[in-house]
Amino acid sequence: MYKMTLLFRQPAADQWANFEEQWAMHFRPLAEQMPGLRRVAVGHVVGSPNGKTEYTRFHEFYFDSREALDRALTSEVGVKAGRALMGFAGKSVEILFLDVFEEANMDILNAENAPFGP
Repeated sequence: MYKMTLLFRQPAADQWANFEEQWAMHFRPLAEQMPGLRRVAVGHVVGSPNGKTEYTRFHEFYFDSREALDRALTSEVGVKAGRALMGFAGKSVEILFLDVFEEANMDILNAENAPFGP
């Protein structure tokens, strides 16, 4: 499974309302229509081990494969979503692509079953 994670930095106080409107009303509806999208996760960052962090939100998009992610990003709706994202958060968003290993079984803690080995 592959995912794209967007890490949004805290907007300036006078730009917060615009950030929320652009994310909720323009970017999110487009991005969550990308073809091949399997799951979405959104979270509000509340801190880090060091206390305060520059990030305020994450938005994750899960796909079956890297190829599916690439197809989604280059689709008509993916391109529109990318333009919307860059229009309001181009300098304040970090975009990561991740190859995800998930295990629902708690046996993952056993070194023999760990995806990365002991």
